[in-house]
Amino acid sequence: MTAMGPFSAYSPVHFLIWFLAAKYTKLSWKWFFVLSIVWEIFEFIVSFYSDSSFFPESNINRFTDIIFNIAGFYLGRR
Repeated sequence: MTAMGPFSAYSPVHFLIWFLAAKYTKLSWKWFFVLSIVWEIFEFIVSFYSDSSFFPESNINRFTDIIFNIAGFYLGRR
């Protein structure tokens, strides 16, 4: 795995996707958390079991992805 800090080029994408999902859908907080966590688990599994370099994330980056998701969803709901 490539060393990565807490942020990546995809961090703003996480924010934007969830901001738009909150603004233009009726997705509940419950389903937001489910989808957000399941996606991070999916990324972990793919990176663990494949040689693909598409998901080379550190654990701290996975955590900050979820923080960006929460921030985007929260601000999209306002």
